[in-house]
Amino acid sequence: MRTAIAALVLLSAGADAQTDRDIFAQRALARALDDRCSLFSDNQRLALEGAYLQARGDLLRAGYRADRIDHTYDQITRNAANQPCSSDATLAIAADIRSAFAGWQRERFQNYAGAPAPWQASRPYGYDSWVISQILPAADHPLRVGLYNTEQVHALTIAANLTSQIAAVTLHVRNPDLAPALHDPSLGGLLDVAGMPAWTDYLPPAEGKTSFLPASRWSDEDLAYFRFSEEALAAFARLDPREAALIEAFDAQGNLVTSQYVGIGDFAAALAFVRSSPVLSAGR
Repeated sequence: MRTAIAALVLLSAGADAQTDRDIFAQRALARALDDRCSLFSDNQRLALEGAYLQARGDLLRAGYRADRIDHTYDQITRNAANQPCSSDATLAIAADIRSAFAGWQRERFQNYAGAPAPWQASRPYGYDSWVISQILPAADHPLRVGLYNTEQVHALTIAANLTSQIAAVTLHVRNPDLAPALHDPSLGGLLDVAGMPAWTDYLPPAEGKTSFLPASRWSDEDLAYFRFSEEALAAFARLDPREAALIEAFDAQGNLVTSQYVGIGDFAAALAFVRSSPVLSAGR
């Protein structure tokens, strides 16, 4: 998927023929130089981080192994260490990023890879609204999942129709500290797994996952909103772009109403897009 964030690619004479690997390498180099030379403002750095994460996600979805991608980044970092912060090449990279960022900041909306639908991201407005979201299209109990902005504070949120009688939800995510490897319960397609979506092989493991309950709940005339903690948002955003999180929803008696998966995709890149908004301070 390509969005306007692609403007943050460092342009070259052969830009039209750039591969996903080229784009990743360019963004990785800019990121590595900034780590050492502090080239960018906080919001510029957030935008670059989002561009880098999007490029890394493209490689993962194209079949590149995560360890190979990380090895490439380490090589780029070592090469960047030999490039002086005041060199013409470094200053040209910084100027290109700043120039692209100025135009990119004017973008109000972006779509990012997600599953079963793309993540729709928008800059925050002065009123409460979704700034990242997708709808899980279950026939009986559709859920809306994403980042909800309340008084310029963002929280991972799940919303359900009031008519669904959903009174509580639980979010289950893989804990990379306990389960470093992605979990494929089908063993590469050898086993049939009930409820496993067609768009991923990687689900939260029975052992090595973290489960989160909402920190608060409220409703309007149509939806019940379940708001999660900063810890839950951080755990969700750091997952691999290829895997899924599990949402379980219950009625007031504790009966399971629906179980649904949401793909992580480029949620972290969408989060960087929202957080680099010109009307918010970086990191909010």
